[in-house]
Amino acid sequence: MFGLFGSDRNDDEEEENTEKENRHAVTSPENCDKMAKKYGWELDRVEKTGRDPLGYDCVFKGKQTSFWDMWQDRQDAEE
Repeated sequence: MFGLFGSDRNDDEEEENTEKENRHAVTSPENCDKMAKKYGWELDRVEKTGRDPLGYDCVFKGKQTSFWDMWQDRQDAEE
């Protein structure tokens, strides 16, 4: 997965989990609910990370997504 999430898991486990988990860092657990509603994702759990300023990871069910990719797709469509 991405360095932002840091993990003791090996690369094979990381690759497998990106197919099962969609993680995004947030400032508060309430933002996980907002993201779930906005994007139609199913929230599996919230993990406290202790990292500032994004102290929580929202873990949604499904393949990992990227807001950067979503933004890029939108920019390409507008050209």
